[in-house]
This record gives sequence, C-alpha cells and structure tokens, in this order.
Amino acid sequence: MKILFIGHDTFRITLAGGTTLLTDPWFKNSPIWRKVAPALGPHQIGKIDYMLSSHNHLDHIDAPSLALAKEQGSVVIGSKRVARRALRSGISNTVALAPGEEENFPAFLVQATPAFHPLAKDAIGFLIRADGKQIYFSGDTRQGPALVKFIQQAGAIDIAFLQVECARYFGKDDGLDQDTAAELAISVQPRLVIPMHLHATFKKPADLSRFQQSLAAHNIESLIMKPGEQTEV
Repeated sequence: MKILFIGHDTFRITLAGGTTLLTDPWFKNSPIWRKVAPALGPHQIGKIDYMLSSHNHLDHIDAPSLALAKEQGSVVIGSKRVARRALRSGISNTVALAPGEEENFPAFLVQATPAFHPLAKDAIGFLIRADGKQIYFSGDTRQGPALVKFIQQAGAIDIAFLQVECARYFGKDDGLDQDTAAELAISVQPRLVIPMHLHATFKKPADLSRFQQSLAAHNIESLIMKPGEQTEV
C-alpha cells in the first residue's frame, strides 16, 4: 500500500492490486482559504478509482474534484450531502453512507464512522479495510466517548489519519486540535498516526513536534508528511 500526500486532507492511497483511493479531495489553491498549495493538480494525479469525502465543505470536496470524478468515472463515496452534490454534478456512481453503514468493493471495504462537526451535521469518518490493514480517516470531528467506543469496537487500527488543526467558534473547537487528536490516538492505539488538516487558513496552528512527543510517550509511531511525499506501509 502506497500513500501519497497531496495536501491538507487529500491522500492518494494505492492498494496492492493497483486500486486507487483519494480522500477528501481539495485542489483549489485560493490564498484566502489555503496556506499551502496542493502538490498535484487534478490532471496530474493519475487514475482515481474511488473518491472518499467526509463532508460537503470546500476543503473536503470541490468542483475540480467532482469534475475529475465525472471525467474518470470514479465512484464517489461520502456523506449524504456529498452524494447528492455528486449526483447533481453528473456523477452516477455515488455511495452515501451514515455512521455504521458499510459498502464492500472488490479491493476494499469501507465503513462510515461517527463524526461530530457542528457545521456539517451529516459528516462522517471512514474505516477502510484493505491489504490486510485497517485504516481510520477522521475527517473533521470533535473528540468524544461515542467516537472512541466505535473505533475501539472496530478492532486494531494500523493507520490513523487524524485532523490536528481546527477552527474555533463561540469558544469551542469545531474539530480535533493537536491535543484532542493525541487524546483520541492514545485511546484507540493505532500503530501509526499521520496528522492532517494542516493547510487551511483560519485554523488553530498545530505544533507537530509536540504532537509527536505526546504520541511517542505512549509508544505510538507518527509520520509527518509534506505535500508530494509518498510512503509505503
């Protein structure tokens, strides 16, 4: 399994048999909303078989992503609003998931996890089972006992992609910051954590060195990826 970091929450995951997944695709490079440009544009990324989007916000699926999915015939998997938007964009291969629901594909199984994001009530995360591994992708979510319980009941997590920067409204975080992400990781004990949600403006900045130290104190490995970097797991 190869993981290529495009930027923010966007990763291209290539499975052993060649099937490709793209998470929370965001290609637009507006300086108003984005601090770091994506490593690749939609027409540089190659074939995408499945596009997974946790919720219908501009930094988790955008118009260039939907145009790419339509052009390539990619299957779009996501929250109910994501699926409706994909259908309106002319994409016929869509799968809408709510927490606990799952879909089995030839190369992998995906299950929606709870996500607690006040600005997207239908937001979800993903559990992906492929190549003998289980991956957790948080999307945007607050930490909470219901989420921890759901992930723990799913079994061992090999790789956790965790949000580490979030916005703050009315004195409350709208998702995971570096501290609550570390708390979640310590609770579910993944083998490897890859921090994400790093490149949008108007977010609380993360101290990734301190995040790594928090995990290392509990014997959890972490990997900080830069846009354009690839790793094999």
